[in-house]
Amino acid sequence: MKTDPLEKFVRSHRDLFDELEPEPRLWPQIEARIQAPKISLWKNHLIKVAAVAAIFIAGYFFSFIVNKVEKNETQQSMIVQSPEIQELLEAKAYYTSQIDERSKMVFKLASNNPAIKAEISNEFSQMEEAYNQLQHDLADEVASEVVIEAMIQHYRLKLELLEDILQQLQAAAPEKDTDLEKEVHYVL
Repeated sequence: MKTDPLEKFVRSHRDLFDELEPEPRLWPQIEARIQAPKISLWKNHLIKVAAVAAIFIAGYFFSFIVNKVEKNETQQSMIVQSPEIQELLEAKAYYTSQIDERSKMVFKLASNNPAIKAEISNEFSQMEEAYNQLQHDLADEVASEVVIEAMIQHYRLKLELLEDILQQLQAAAPEKDTDLEKEVHYVL
């Protein structure tokens, strides 16, 4: 490796370089030439405020997500563990199948009368609004046993309403058949 003659000289006389110091009057001139960096305090303050705001916003969203997950887990565990909820699910399955069956029969018998169909649909939509409010109350865990019983009662009422309508339509159906038979005989 080649060494530069200047480098050799500096290495060999290093002690002499460390002993020499500049004259004291020279430092004020050097300091006058050096410009101090301008530190803008409001920029630093603004950056700090933005960082704190970002941390708070991130913390809020994190806690929101964690609370939402915990609430879902709590509701799912409540569904699995609560016998009242199990009873509601079983009742819902039973009554829904019964209501669907009776609805088909009612709408089949009322196929010639759109006014009856419209009235039944209107009544059911009002009942569904009440049921949706009950579901909202159940999600808020407001007197859950009372709400569950009201939800089951909703299904019972809907089924009873359909059965009453079905009986009335079936009772009116033979009269229509006899009127139809009279018309057929008259034409013949």
